[in-house]
Amino acid sequence: MFRIIILIFLIFTVSCEKREEINIAVFISGDGRLEKVGGFIKGLKDLGIKNIKIDLYKGNNSLKSLEDLAQNLNLKTKRYRLIAAGGSLEAYILKKHGVNEKIPVVILGGTSILSWGLTDSFSRPSENITGVNNLNAELMEKRIELFTYMFPDVRKVIIFCSPKFEASRKAARITIKTAKKFNLKVVPLYVKDVKELEFVMSHMKEDGYGAVIMTPCYYTENFLTHYILHYANFYKVPVFCHSPEFAKEGCPVAYGTPAFEQGYTAAHVAYKILKGIPVENVPFVRAYSPKFILNLSALKELYVQYNERILVYADEVVK
Repeated sequence: MFRIIILIFLIFTVSCEKREEINIAVFISGDGRLEKVGGFIKGLKDLGIKNIKIDLYKGNNSLKSLEDLAQNLNLKTKRYRLIAAGGSLEAYILKKHGVNEKIPVVILGGTSILSWGLTDSFSRPSENITGVNNLNAELMEKRIELFTYMFPDVRKVIIFCSPKFEASRKAARITIKTAKKFNLKVVPLYVKDVKELEFVMSHMKEDGYGAVIMTPCYYTENFLTHYILHYANFYKVPVFCHSPEFAKEGCPVAYGTPAFEQGYTAAHVAYKILKGIPVENVPFVRAYSPKFILNLSALKELYVQYNERILVYADEVVK
C-alpha cells in the first residue's frame, strides 16, 4: 500500500512539473530584433520545452523607453526564470539598472560584448549575463572586402553609426581601417531623425558618395534601416546590409549570420540555465554561420553597375 501511495505521489509530481509554465521575459529595443526572438522560441521548443510563456518588453526604438522598461522589469524579476535580451545594448541597459543581479540574462545575439562591459570572460561569464556573440563588428572586414569586389568603381561610402556607444564606434573604426586597405574612403555619420536621413541620402551622389554600408547598431536595425532602404531606392544608392533578413526585404546585398539562427543558438544557452546550471558555468557561444545574400531585383531597380562575378560567391540569390 505504501509503495502505491509513493507511486501515485511521483506520478502527480511529474505531471505538475510538466504543466508548470516557464515564464521568460524578452527585452528588445524594437521590431528589428523579432527574428532573433522567433529563433529563440523555436529553439526552446525543439529542445523539448513546450510550456513557455513569453512576456515581450519592446522599447519601440527609443532609449528612454528601454530605460523605463528596464526599471519596470527590475520590479518583476520574481515572475521570470530568465530574461532574453535582444542584443548587447539591451543587456547593457539591464545591467545599468542592476536587473542582472537578480536574474540570469541571455543575449540573443550581441556584438562587442567585452566593450559593453557585459563580462570579463567569454568562457566564464562574470555578470550573470551570457548568450551569443554574433561577431557583427568583426564581420565588417569581410563586408568591406565583398563590397569592393562587387562595386570596384565606388571610392567613397557613408556608414551610419551612433557615437554614443563604444560598440558602434568600434564597428566604425574596424570599417574605416579595413577600407583603407582597399583604397575606399568611409565617412561615419549620425542622423537623429528621418528628416536628416533624407537630406543626407538626397545629396550623396552630388557629394561623391557611391553607397551606404550598414554597421551593427540598434537604431539602424530598428528604425533607420527601412527608411534607408526606402530613400536609397528612391535616390538610386546601393546599400550593403549587415543582416541577411534585410536582403529579403529589399536590401541589394547583405552579409552576416541570420538573426533567426542567432536566437536559435541562444536557446541552447538558455536551456542549460533553465536546467539549473549556474550562469558562470554557461560560456558565451559564437553564432558564426554568415550568409552572403544578393537581391537581384533590388539591384536592377538601382540602375547601378556591379561586378557580376560576385554571383558565384552568393549563398542565396533573391530574384
